Amino acid sequence: MGKKLFITGIGRGIGKGLVELYLKEGWEVFGVGRSNPFGKEVEFVYLDLRSFEKIWEKLEGWSQTKFDLAILNAGILGEIKELREWSIWELEEVMGVNVWANKVLIDWLGKRVEKIVAISSGAGVNGNRGWGGYSISKASLNMLVKIYSQEITPSIYALAPGVIETDMVRKVISGDKTKFPSLHRVDQGKVSLQKGVEMVKRGIELLDRYPSGSYVDVRDLPLALR
Repeated sequence: MGKKLFITGIGRGIGKGLVELYLKEGWEVFGVGRSNPFGKEVEFVYLDLRSFEKIWEKLEGWSQTKFDLAILNAGILGEIKELREWSIWELEEVMGVNVWANKVLIDWLGKRVEKIVAISSGAGVNGNRGWGGYSISKASLNMLVKIYSQEITPSIYALAPGVIETDMVRKVISGDKTKFPSLHRVDQGKVSLQKGVEMVKRGIELLDRYPSGSYVDVRDLPLALR
């Protein structure tokens, strides 16, 4: 039997691209999300990650499955605007998907997986104007990973994928670059989806060089990766 991958957010962007790469290598993929473009090529569970209380129930059919790797990829951006303009409800929604859903998933994965990789972001360490709830959520995710590394058996990492040309990034760079200068840097630094996903996959393979609980940015990995 081939290796088994658990991954969230497979409908588009980085998640979809990663599934394509792992399928080509013969992995058995177990995908979670709100859409499945792969049909019967993957085992799939439809799940809105905002419904925390349903996550364990929805995954019950996989409760006896052992995974080699779990990639917690699903996330939402929110709006690019000053923090004072964010409502508490908007902040709660972004935190819910980007942090608390991943907490529930990590708890479920428990001893069912050897390595967990949570997709983070440079926004979680840069703290640039306009990124508001997204930055806060990714900083929280990084700390969630660090704490869990001391409490669970699987190795666990937070991996920033760099700036990859996805729908999320296209939304970001459509914002006001004069008011939010970091958007210009995002626009200039983006790479194609194919290249970006290949970098992320290679980055995941290199994470074992780092202590469990580490935050790693693919752009800081060896130049050979590029």
